Amino acid sequence: MALPTARNLGSLRQELRDRLGFAAFGSQAGINTALLDSFLRQSQEQLYWEYVPRTHIGNSSVQTQDGQLLYDYPDNCNPDRLIAVTARDTTASTQSRWKLVEGIEYYHDDYATPKSQPARYERRDQIEIWPQPDGNQYYIDLEYVKRLNAFSVDADKVTLDADLILILAIANAKAHYRHQDAGVYSQQFTRLLEKIKGGTHGEKRFVRSGGKRVNQFSHYFDNHMKHYHTSDI
Repeated sequence: MALPTARNLGSLRQELRDRLGFAAFGSQAGINTALLDSFLRQSQEQLYWEYVPRTHIGNSSVQTQDGQLLYDYPDNCNPDRLIAVTARDTTASTQSRWKLVEGIEYYHDDYATPKSQPARYERRDQIEIWPQPDGNQYYIDLEYVKRLNAFSVDADKVTLDADLILILAIANAKAHYRHQDAGVYSQQFTRLLEKIKGGTHGEKRFVRSGGKRVNQFSHYFDNHMKHYHTSDI
């Protein structure tokens, strides 16, 4: 069965207008089009930082060049939402992979640092790696949250869940227009968001762990978060 077609800005605006009680105004309702579009765009932007649907995770690889430190991000990558940065050496008989540590300090930028396999990265206008790679045998693999798609003209489709966007926009718009039932939609939005966020993890959970847990307390003794599969517990 095919997935349902994503809704566009025009259809969501019309439903938002109807739910606010403006349908009877006909062509005169166009005067609030910009405001309704703003509610919808703001709702999607807020949701973008609340949860990440599996369909919005991107992966990309870039091949290193001898001595090159800076590399472009993929066009659809949001640098502020990198999930993981790893590197791999393609020359080994058994391909090896390791995680890059975020953070290049001033002492890492010493001009005397010898070329070697990349170990660290920094988010700038491009992604910077350190130390300088000693050849083109490495690949830097990025896992990231994609940017939101354009959402400004009627035909533009939503990037995230249309029902969540619409309910949040209704709640915000009703509060703006001082409708007494604004709180009802806020509660409905909260419940739906909790269910959708819970479903996106599947059997994965975020725990503090550098690897497989050795006891029920080991995840407290590391300071980073990562996905952990429930079948590994």
